[in-house]
Amino acid sequence: MSKVDELDEEVARYHEKLMPMIFSMTSDSNPTIVKYATNALDCILESMGDASLAYLPQLMERLVALLESGPTEVKPIALSAIGSAAHSSGEAFAPYFNEVVARIKHAMALTGDDDTLALRGVATDTISTVAEAAGRDAFRPHLDECTQLAMQGMEIDSATLRESAFCYVGVMSRVFEGEFAKYLSYIAPQILQTLRMDESSAFGYDSGEDPEMEDDDDMPLGFNTAISDEKEVAADAVGQLFASTTTAFLPYVEEITAELIKLLDHFSDTARKAATVALFTFVRTFSKIASPDPWMPGVPLVSITSIVPFPAAGASLPCFSPMAEWPAP
Repeated sequence: MSKVDELDEEVARYHEKLMPMIFSMTSDSNPTIVKYATNALDCILESMGDASLAYLPQLMERLVALLESGPTEVKPIALSAIGSAAHSSGEAFAPYFNEVVARIKHAMALTGDDDTLALRGVATDTISTVAEAAGRDAFRPHLDECTQLAMQGMEIDSATLRESAFCYVGVMSRVFEGEFAKYLSYIAPQILQTLRMDESSAFGYDSGEDPEMEDDDDMPLGFNTAISDEKEVAADAVGQLFASTTTAFLPYVEEITAELIKLLDHFSDTARKAATVALFTFVRTFSKIASPDPWMPGVPLVSITSIVPFPAAGASLPCFSPMAEWPAP
């Protein structure tokens, strides 16, 4: 079923032939077959769009049953597939919204072994997908509770839960925009904590040592650690967070910008990419704050200092000027 991940759009074109067979496989007595069949559903649903509506009643009945009493390894996949169903069906998902949200919130509060925490992480991801599909008005009554559960997950010693919480933050800030600013006082320090995490232990030396890398080519291509993955997701989230909350995020910009600049030299190419995208998003957001209206010929330019107060004398700014370092011609 790995080909479904890679060719989901192409496979989705044949849904009329595939879906009945996959539905049948989700009821198989072999847990492995059920697992891969559910994963196939999840992948295909992402690309089916309106075509998924014909299967929605049967689909939700089966996925909820798997979430309730399916094999342990199938439950996270079923939950992810519910999110895909919500994403592809849009407003048609409304009849299932309340029941699904209640079940997801229950999963977001689970504690226990690694399998249980994995389910909690998927639940945290999925609830944001459901929120985006339902819209801010429908989801607003659940926002505080779900955000609290996501933030509580960050206190558990689990990189998976922290990554899931950062994904939640990115999506929810996009959905609720300025309304999400009330959570910044807790979220921004968590992002800073992740961006400042020491990764020296991943290479077998202490942070106080200064190991010599004789050959940079010894580093495997695409090498990542759990910490680098967490930093990547945090960087992705913080760009969206600033873009969504704009001026409310300004007190945290300087410190976070400094850490994102450091991340540009990270060994992980995906972490570097996330930092680069976040920094460009910061620049674009500053431009939006300074000039909220599109420029029109003949309209006077607005100085950013008239909207964002300049810092007091002696205060530092997260800026750099490469031109200042160039030799005179």
